Amino acid sequence: MQRERRDVLRWGLAGLATTVFPALACSPTSGSPARLPAPAPPSPAPSTAHEPCAQPLPAGLSQQDLSILAASQPAAAIVQHTPGHDGVLRHLARPLTRADAAHIDRLEACLRASLKASNRGVGLAAPQLGVGARAIVVMIGARSESPRVEFFVNPRIVQRSDDLTLDYEGCLSVPDVCGLVRRNRTVVVEHGMPEGTTRRLQVSGFDARIFQHEIDHLDGVLYIDRVEGGLQPKDRLKQLRDQLRKDHPELARTPARHDGRLAIL
Repeated sequence: MQRERRDVLRWGLAGLATTVFPALACSPTSGSPARLPAPAPPSPAPSTAHEPCAQPLPAGLSQQDLSILAASQPAAAIVQHTPGHDGVLRHLARPLTRADAAHIDRLEACLRASLKASNRGVGLAAPQLGVGARAIVVMIGARSESPRVEFFVNPRIVQRSDDLTLDYEGCLSVPDVCGLVRRNRTVVVEHGMPEGTTRRLQVSGFDARIFQHEIDHLDGVLYIDRVEGGLQPKDRLKQLRDQLRKDHPELARTPARHDGRLAIL
């Protein structure tokens, strides 16, 4: 009887260890890519691994925001991720109101010019310029033959698909690396001034990924907070994507004509 109890206890502890401590995928800096984590059960919204470090300030552009916009000629410098000293990158951005109307055009122009100056970026959020406002630019159809950049004020995701997709992302504020991120395949984005008429836009695939990445910026969240399997050098992108399609064809993004264009957001 005592031997049977010991066997039951041993097997029970083994099962618990398997549940609590699953095998981890390391991220080597050379050689073959680490095997990607096994897909988790789908969820309506990927969890946020980082909480913004401060409560939002009163709505509207601050004097510091206006100073940054006034100094940009026409593009502004991209704020870089520095652990422990990220400032605006880790704060909740403030909603824009009609009181900011006189400066909205300048904010849009600055975001567009800064995205263009980045050469490879497909999206940009105001906090990446040091401006703590809820505004983004997104390159719609970035992997198509006719991409276009659109400006969005106070965007927020109001619906998410249960269907998820995996792809590698980079960030203009986190240079030289990329990482595997799980995103909702389709989202509905609401945008506009709170005092006026809001609009809704449904996007899927890579467009949906860009929106989710940029709206994360407005909430003080970086894509590195969501990375699965660790960060990788950007120069291994093709190898990593080939491995992704091999390991998880049901979740990987289908190849596109402009497949080499990394999500640098």
